[in-house]
Amino acid sequence: MSFTSDSGPLGPVFPLQAASRFDPYFDVYGLSLKQQADLSQRIVTLIARSPVSPPALALAMNLSRFQPLVIEVRIIFAQIGPANALNFLIQTLSACCRSNAETTIRWAKNRALLDAHERLTLGRTLCWTGDSMRRSEDSRSAIDRVDEGTPGVVAEARASFEALWCASKPLPNTAIGRGGLLELDHPLQEPASANGLSAEPKVVRIGDYLRLRRH
Repeated sequence: MSFTSDSGPLGPVFPLQAASRFDPYFDVYGLSLKQQADLSQRIVTLIARSPVSPPALALAMNLSRFQPLVIEVRIIFAQIGPANALNFLIQTLSACCRSNAETTIRWAKNRALLDAHERLTLGRTLCWTGDSMRRSEDSRSAIDRVDEGTPGVVAEARASFEALWCASKPLPNTAIGRGGLLELDHPLQEPASANGLSAEPKVVRIGDYLRLRRH
């Protein structure tokens, strides 16, 4: 099933508010893992303009709902700053996936790749597609598309992700400090495999998670 969100110009929206609308997608995905937990269903991919794009913030905030080694995540960013947002994502990835940033995140630094659209896939359950990475947050369209339970769309999205992944670059070695975190004292500049998965995925609903986070 496919549907699009309401269109119209984007008004002033706080980043966390924009990210929160992805929470129901993670609710649906978490429930699906209780029914199907094979490797293909546990793969999450993200193409986003930067770590502060709404789908990237949503992924970072929802990763902690999953027990370690439940899902495998791969991410492509057109911009790898700001450093504090990327650090937060790396920390949550390390706790959930135990993967190194160098093998989990790539940088689409070639400007020819910016025509790719932001995209989030959650297993075979859901595929969200947004605006082009070339557009800044204040000029992008409010129209996006969500495909739910459509294997053909998910298969196409994964093939597109793989092509963009191969065309992208690893994070700069000069930007990664000890513990896999960025050195915040230095600006980000261009530089001169799969883990085992736990047998029983455990997820919590977003309402329960938010209540626990407030206490």
